[in-house]
Amino acid sequence: MDTDFLLVVGAGLILLAVPNAIKAYSEVRSPRVATGMVVAGGVMFVSALVLHPEGYRFEDIPEAVLRVISRIRSFFHA
Repeated sequence: MDTDFLLVVGAGLILLAVPNAIKAYSEVRSPRVATGMVVAGGVMFVSALVLHPEGYRFEDIPEAVLRVISRIRSFFHA
């Protein structure tokens, strides 16, 4: 699996877990789904950082997002 894809999907899962956790806390219940999303996203994010040959810098993340989006667009438009 491509490290850019791992990085973007992992970051996306972590970001999507935030509203889920807020909703769970507002309904006074355990944020199990949000916790699972953070763990899965964190594993994907850290795996991408470790497996990428040169490693990622903070400046590389927007470029990785654009590469993933362009690959998804080319997949659906090809």
